[in-house]
Amino acid sequence: MEITPKPLTSEKSKLSKQSLWWRFIKYSIVGILANSGLWAIAIVYLKSTPSTYTSEAIFNVAGSGPGVSVNLPDIGQASTSGASAFGSASSDPRENYKIIASSTTTIEAAAKSLKIPEKQFGEPRIKLINNTTLLSIAINGQDPEKTQQKLQALYQALNARLHSLRQSERAERDLSNQKALSNAQKRLTEAQRRLSEYKAESGLNSSAQLKELISNIELLRKQRSEIYAQQEQLGSRLKQLSVNLQLSPQEAADALVLQTDQQFQKSFSEYTTATTNLKALLSDRGPNYPDVVAARQQQEASLVMLLERGKVLLGKPVEQLTLERLNLDNSNGSGGERAELFQQLVTLESDYQGLIAQVTTLTQQIQKLETRLQTLSQKETVFDELLRQLQIAEAVFASTLAKVDLGKGDPFGSFPLIQIVEEPTLPEEPTAPKPKLVLAGAVLGSLLVTISLTLIWWRDPLTTATKKSSKKLWHERNRF
Repeated sequence: MEITPKPLTSEKSKLSKQSLWWRFIKYSIVGILANSGLWAIAIVYLKSTPSTYTSEAIFNVAGSGPGVSVNLPDIGQASTSGASAFGSASSDPRENYKIIASSTTTIEAAAKSLKIPEKQFGEPRIKLINNTTLLSIAINGQDPEKTQQKLQALYQALNARLHSLRQSERAERDLSNQKALSNAQKRLTEAQRRLSEYKAESGLNSSAQLKELISNIELLRKQRSEIYAQQEQLGSRLKQLSVNLQLSPQEAADALVLQTDQQFQKSFSEYTTATTNLKALLSDRGPNYPDVVAARQQQEASLVMLLERGKVLLGKPVEQLTLERLNLDNSNGSGGERAELFQQLVTLESDYQGLIAQVTTLTQQIQKLETRLQTLSQKETVFDELLRQLQIAEAVFASTLAKVDLGKGDPFGSFPLIQIVEEPTLPEEPTAPKPKLVLAGAVLGSLLVTISLTLIWWRDPLTTATKKSSKKLWHERNRF
């Protein structure tokens, strides 16, 4: 009797269905538990997490401020020029402000102004807006109004901190500037003192003094040349007249002196009369005749008186021939003209001697000035060096003073002015937690859990079917 395998197959099919059912129940329970846990976490998070509000504000950091530039072509001029705080590619003042706003000092001051603990104040979030001079600051809080107040307090604390830093920088700069100004003033005073002492010692007051001295020397030389030319011209006339009169200028002067003396003229007239009488007697008598002897004695007596008077007038012995040459007797009508020529000769001589004296005086003055010029020229090098040091000291002092005065108008040099572009916002809705985002996450998590369990569910049947197919193929191969 043949036994059929049908009941065994039916039994296996029944067992397989039961196993499948238990697997379904098991995976369903796991899926329900996983999804329940996921949704429970989401709901608990939404219920237990306090609402967080965010207040945000936008600030502008001033991009330019007054800079100082000093130009001293004539010592004392100064000008100002604009300087940008963003002019350097290696630094951005907003980065400095970001660090200062996030610093413990600033946050502590802001929290203190609101009378809350520093930890409760929180950390601000600062973002630099590219390609602008703006930055945004945001801060979180659990109450809309308090969050807005926190951001306002942070801005005030930041401004106070910047003001303190500016004051500190200004105080240090003022101290440094005053020290530099004091040193510059000391150098200026010392340079002035040395130059003044050298002026008093050397007698050289300025370089213009040498130029003026050279100009005076040239002027005196020109005057001397002109006077010397007049002297040469007058000397020629004097020499020619002296030759014509056969008298020297001194002899002409003596003749004029004798002519103006009445006693001399009387004695000369007596001498002339006695000489004439003697010549008349000698024409027809011998020298020993009594009347000739008497006439000769009278002539000799007149001559003695004449010579003595001439000696008194001229201050020197006078010879008879000299007196005859100097005679300006106008008895024959030519004495007046001759006297005029004598007078002209004396005048020319006087003028000539005057010109000689002027040339001599000018020469002495020129020599004196040239000696002084040589002495001062040797001292000019030291004078110029002291003057240059004084000019440098004046330039440094004027430059330092100008920088100090102009720099006082730039309190925002290192820390530019910060302005509110958008006031701190009053948040209307909380930024955290976000229910929609949490629910979306829960839904996505549920989908992932369900898909994962489904894939695991299908893994065993697929593995079993694969094994059966592989075994069947192996048996068929062996049979052939």
